Amino acid sequence: MADDNPYGEYHRRPSFIKVFSGSRNKEELRLPPQWVAEYGTDLPVDCQLVMPNGNRWQVRLIQIASGCHFCVGWSEFRLSNNISHGEKLTFTLVDVGIFHNIVVRPARTNICELGLTEEEEDNEVYAPDIESSDDNPPSGIESDTTDDSDYDADTGALADDEYPTWTLKLTKSNTKRTIEIPNAFWQLHLAAAPQQNVVHLLVAGQTWRLIIKHSSGKIWVKHGWRRFKDANALFPGVRCHFKLVDARDIQFYVWFDRP
Repeated sequence: MADDNPYGEYHRRPSFIKVFSGSRNKEELRLPPQWVAEYGTDLPVDCQLVMPNGNRWQVRLIQIASGCHFCVGWSEFRLSNNISHGEKLTFTLVDVGIFHNIVVRPARTNICELGLTEEEEDNEVYAPDIESSDDNPPSGIESDTTDDSDYDADTGALADDEYPTWTLKLTKSNTKRTIEIPNAFWQLHLAAAPQQNVVHLLVAGQTWRLIIKHSSGKIWVKHGWRRFKDANALFPGVRCHFKLVDARDIQFYVWFDRP
C-alpha cells in the first residue's frame, strides 16, 4: 500500500536537514557532504528552492574546497522566508536541481514527525581568522595597497583571454593586516553582480572563500586573508594577479610572481 501512497513516495525522495546558523549561513549554506556524495553528484549549477506556497528562488550551487554550497541567491531566499538562527530547514530533491523546502519552527513542529535524520552541525564550514582582519581595517594601509599595486582595469598578464585582471604587489602592511580590491575595478566589472559579501580565490586547484566588507569607499577582505596568505606562503614583494573568471559568483583565478 505504501508504494501507492504519493505522500510516502515523496518522503522517500533524497532529503536532508540543516540547522540554520545566524553567524555562518547568512550568505551561504553548505550541503551535507555525505548527501552530495550519494545523491548530488549531478546537481546543476543553477538550482531552485520551492516553498510549500509555490514560491521559487533560484540559487547558485558552487563547488569549493569545503564542499557544495548554495551561494548567490541564498540570502534572498533566507530573508524572504524570515529564517532565523536555530530553525531547521528540510530540503527534498524532487527533480533535477529542484528542492522542496520546509522551515521547521520549533514552537510549531516536531522534527521527528518528518521522518528524516538531522545532520550534525558543520563546525568546520567556516572558521573566520578574526585576528587577520577584523581588528585591522584598511584605513592605515590605503597608500600601500593603492600606490604600490599595478592595477589595470582592462588588461593584465593574460589579456588575450579577455578576462579582466588586477594586480597587487604585497607590502608589509598587506601581509600583517589585509588587502583591498580596487574600487574602480569593482565598479567597472562587478557593480552589476548580485549583492554578496563573499569572493572566491582559485589557486592550483583549491578554492578559498573570503569575506569582504564595503566601507567608506573601500572594499577590503574582512575574514580569510591570513589563512590564504599563509597557505600560499605570501610575503612582501610578491606580485599577486587576480583574474575575474566568474562575475556572478565573484571568482578570481590567482597566480603569483615571486621575487
